[in-house]
Amino acid sequence: MSHVFNAPGAAGGRPGHDYAAALRSREERVGVWGLGYIGWSTVQALVTSGLKTVGIDIDRSRVNELRASVALSDHLDLTSEGADVLAPDVSVHFVAVPTERDAAPYDDAIVAVFDQLVQAVAARRGRGEEATPPLVVIESTLTPGTVATVLLPLLDKADLELDRDLLIALAPRRDWFLAEGYNLRNLDRVYSGVGEASAEAAFGVLSILCERLHRASSHVTGELVKCVENAFRHVEITLANQLSLAYPHVDMVEVLKLAGTKWNMGEFHPSFGTGGYCIPLASRYVLGGADRHEELSILSAAIETDDRIRRTVVDSIADRGPVLVLGLAYKGSIKVATLSPAIAIVERLRELGVPHSVHDPMYSEDEINGLLGAGTATTDLGRAVAEAATVLIVADHEGFRHNPYQRLLSAERERPLLILDNYGALERQVWPDHVEYHRAGNAGWIADRDGAPA
Repeated sequence: MSHVFNAPGAAGGRPGHDYAAALRSREERVGVWGLGYIGWSTVQALVTSGLKTVGIDIDRSRVNELRASVALSDHLDLTSEGADVLAPDVSVHFVAVPTERDAAPYDDAIVAVFDQLVQAVAARRGRGEEATPPLVVIESTLTPGTVATVLLPLLDKADLELDRDLLIALAPRRDWFLAEGYNLRNLDRVYSGVGEASAEAAFGVLSILCERLHRASSHVTGELVKCVENAFRHVEITLANQLSLAYPHVDMVEVLKLAGTKWNMGEFHPSFGTGGYCIPLASRYVLGGADRHEELSILSAAIETDDRIRRTVVDSIADRGPVLVLGLAYKGSIKVATLSPAIAIVERLRELGVPHSVHDPMYSEDEINGLLGAGTATTDLGRAVAEAATVLIVADHEGFRHNPYQRLLSAERERPLLILDNYGALERQVWPDHVEYHRAGNAGWIADRDGAPA
C-alpha cells in the first residue's frame, strides 16, 4: 500500500470484526447497488479479487443484459430484488447509483438505497437478530452536505447509531475510461469515514481493490474532493470554448496545443460541451453545497458557457438543412450517453424544427429512439448522409475513422456538405472540394446564419 495518509487498521462495527477478512474467506458477501458503468466495473473488480458478490439494479433489462453476458455462479449473482442484497450475510454495500437527473444533482436514488439498508438493519434489531453491521461504501458523487443533511437523519429516525448499527464511508470513483495504464487497482483513490470505525473498515475493504488510498480527515472533506477536482476540469474545458468563441478567426486548437507544451499546463481543446457522469455536474455540486455560492462566479460562468455552446453549434448550422448526428455516446468507444452533447443538440434541433437523425454504432435504433424520441435513429445510414447538409461528429468512435463512414462522407453529392467534428476524429482525412470540414475550435468553425464567422 502506497501514498496512504493516516491509514488505520482493519476493524469496525462490532468489536473485533474484520470485514476484509470475512469477505476474503467468503463467509460474507458484497452487494453492489447500481449496475451502470461504475457499478458494473466495481462488480468485475470484486469478482476478480475472489469475493462473493451480488449486484442489483432496478432496471430489469440491464440485469437481463448482464446476465446474458456473464457466467453466474455461487460467487456472482445479479438481481432486481432488494431482498437478495439485504440478506444478513451481505455485510458490505457499494452504492453506485446515479446522483444526477435532468442535468442537475439528484438525491432520490441514493436516499432510496440508504433507506432500504437502514430499515433492514432496524428490522433485524427489532427481532433481536445478530448480524454484522453493514458497511456502506458510497461510490456515487454527492453534493457536499448530503451526508449530514440527508443520510444521517435517516439513521436518527430509525434510532440507529453510526459505527454501531451501520457504518458509512465515502469513496467516490475516479474514472480512467480508455486512458492507457490506469485501472481501479493502481489509480489513486480518496476515501473517508463518517465515523472512525467506518473509516477503518473501509480501508480494509478498499485495500482489497486499490493499492493507492488517501484518507480524508473527515467526510465533509471527502464529499468535496471529487466535486472540486472535476470542477477544475469543467472550468478549464469551458475556458477553451470561451476562447474559441472570443477569437473566431483563430485556430484555437493550435493555440491550446502549443500552450499545452508548458510544463505545468494540460492540453485542452474546444468542443461541443462536456458530457458524462461527472464533469458537467461538478460545478453544480460545488455550488449546491457552498455556504457562499456567490463567491464561485467562475463556476456559474462555466455552467452557462457549457450550456450555451451546444445551442451555439446548432444555431450556426440550423439554416443549412437536414443534420446527421454521428455519436450518441459522449465519448468514443464507450456506451455512455449520460449528459452527452448529442442529447442537447437534438433537443435544440427539434426546437428549431430542423430535420435530423442520429446514428451510433454502439446503440441499436430502439435504444436511440428510446433516449431521444421516436423516429430519431437513422434507418439507412447511406441515405441519411446523402440527405444531410451538415454532419456533426459528437463521439470519436474508432469506427468513424474507417470505411464505410469515410467513403459515405466523401461520396459525390448534389450539394456541399459541412462536417463539424467534436474531437477531431477525422481531422487527418483528405476531403474532396465539396466537403467543408472543421474540428471544433478551428478558425471559423462556428458561423452565424449568414455564413460569416460568429
